[in-house]
Amino acid sequence: MAKIYQGQVSVFSNSNNQLVVKPDVEGKFSHENVAELYKTMTQLGKKHKMEVRVFKPEQGGDTPLLMADRWGKPYIALLPERKAPGPVKVTVQKLA
Repeated sequence: MAKIYQGQVSVFSNSNNQLVVKPDVEGKFSHENVAELYKTMTQLGKKHKMEVRVFKPEQGGDTPLLMADRWGKPYIALLPERKAPGPVKVTVQKLA
């Protein structure tokens, strides 16, 4: 299962003419400003005519998240907005 990536990242171009995120100690992007990262990547993609590499599931989504794959490498996922769960109502009955 994927987790939120906790480190710093920067935008790089790979040999397949794609924009990707890679770990960078001096990077200016993290999970806290991932919306700015996604916006920057789309602008760079249009400017340099490159594909922006993101994960977008079949059900779609528009909320960018900085995730880590099973080996710890960062990637951007566009996932549907999740609502916070409401208050949980627990009913406990004394049986004995």
